Amino acid sequence: MSASLGILMLAATIAAAEPNVTLYQLQENCEKLAAETFNRETADDEDRVDYQAHYNARLKKCLYAETYISPTPVGINMWVYVSDLEENRIYGGFHRSTNIGFFYCNLEDKECHSEAEWNELVKPYMED
Repeated sequence: MSASLGILMLAATIAAAEPNVTLYQLQENCEKLAAETFNRETADDEDRVDYQAHYNARLKKCLYAETYISPTPVGINMWVYVSDLEENRIYGGFHRSTNIGFFYCNLEDKECHSEAEWNELVKPYMED
């Protein structure tokens, strides 16, 4: 089975969210889809360093947070994006630059300016 077909089948399983599919199964499918996505995309991007998957039962979405870290001559740039794997939609993210002391984030229609604010904004998406 090709990797693309496998991913499509996983996405269809998650999207269906049939009543007989348990929350545990949905989370397992989400984690598997996230791992496949990360492993496939990381092959071409050495700055992509980590990910987290979470099936949000309230939103009925497989959410995916991926982290990029890019060293610079005078510090580190770090980005985190939260997206819906099934819809390929980015909800938001944050950018921190240690060399210029910059931090900015947004999640849907909300902005924030600290990692603590980011953690509060992202909690309803990545924890439930």
